[in-house]
Amino acid sequence: MNGSQFKFVDLFAGIGGFHHALAELGGECVLAVERDDDCQQVYRQAFTSTRLDSDIRAITRCADGTDQSLEDVDAQVPDHDVLCAGFPCQPFSKSGFQKGVRDRTRGTLFHDVMTIVLAKKPEFVMLENVRNLAGPRHRDTWRDIIDSLKGEGYRVSTEPLVLSPHRLSKEDGGAPQVRDRVFILAYRLSRPEKLGYEPLLSRDLSPGWDPDCWRIEDYLDDDDSIENLANYQLRDAEQTWVEAWQAFVERIKSDRLPGFPIWVDAFESKLRIPTDTPTWKANFLKQNSTFYDEHKDVIDDWFVERWGPDGLTVKDFPQSRRKLEWQARKVQPTRSDRDLSKLVLQFRPSGIRVKPATYLPALVAITQTSVIGSRMRRITPREAARLQGLPTDLFAEAEIGDTAAYKQLGNAVNVGVVKAAARALFGAGNATWLAAPPVELHRVV
Repeated sequence: MNGSQFKFVDLFAGIGGFHHALAELGGECVLAVERDDDCQQVYRQAFTSTRLDSDIRAITRCADGTDQSLEDVDAQVPDHDVLCAGFPCQPFSKSGFQKGVRDRTRGTLFHDVMTIVLAKKPEFVMLENVRNLAGPRHRDTWRDIIDSLKGEGYRVSTEPLVLSPHRLSKEDGGAPQVRDRVFILAYRLSRPEKLGYEPLLSRDLSPGWDPDCWRIEDYLDDDDSIENLANYQLRDAEQTWVEAWQAFVERIKSDRLPGFPIWVDAFESKLRIPTDTPTWKANFLKQNSTFYDEHKDVIDDWFVERWGPDGLTVKDFPQSRRKLEWQARKVQPTRSDRDLSKLVLQFRPSGIRVKPATYLPALVAITQTSVIGSRMRRITPREAARLQGLPTDLFAEAEIGDTAAYKQLGNAVNVGVVKAAARALFGAGNATWLAAPPVELHRVV
């Protein structure tokens, strides 16, 4: 193996999450495939000697769209022990159209992955996707993936394995970020046997680890070291929204703020709810109306107060900024504790969400980058890379902006989770290259 312990291919490689993880375990990447130009730029700079192709279908399909012969695919793809693929998630994501395999441009890309599996018969297969791939709307798709692997002699669990870095301790390679992703781990059997098994790992990867022990501050850079710090600090309008909501949470006399979303537009005593309103929404509207009646004097004064340099009232804020999701009761249980500067904020289309400063919401490929209350700024791409287990200088030489960097990081696979999953998979499949027993993680029994 020319000094490497094993060889792998990295399909739908993104910015190299699988590559970084498996290289740290002694692997050598013999082929990567990534279509996005910005991702290619980052990948090439990180892995200068790796063959990087731009289109998997140039390998698996003929010019007229028909399938290549397995012999031709075999000739184009180097031999390898491990096949990795974080195949595109849009057809399965809740934020997309959820067309699944009906999406003719992306939904069938798993079948291109499977074509390479058929041609090369790697010992191990590692697939990653959004959690919703295993959801109720995609049962047929899930069954197709699992049955395809089983049909080719791979042992693979029929039950989804959902992993997140915040459930893995720092010592085991975790990070303070919620990132639920479904992993499909398979290894080739040397002889026929029952082709089903329980997941190699449970959702709680590190026994005894409490995710609330994370401290996001430990993963941040000093503000003085950040170039263009102003790019990440809150805009005037955002500061205005935070100032107003800080006053609100301080002035509400109840020790407990409501757990339901707080909607300013529903702060009316005689709220008229249309008959065709969905039940969930009607319940929120009623809860907010009742909450308003309980705190009417304080809220009415808050309504007429003017905020920020433009002297806006709360009702002048954009609709999504007239909503607050208070998810910090665990760390700020009483009125005297309430302090947004000690929490994490997200400016979401559904409202301003407030959470403890332990672990962050998932990095996403859209503009919802978390705001650290103690810094009153967003996390930087460098810090986001750290949360993904990627090198913090990943974008140092890439000619891409922050928007593209956040998008790439939001789509990336977490390095620590991949390493934990890979070691468990390699151990279960008795990989010959393992120099030591796989890391002892909490297994499903």
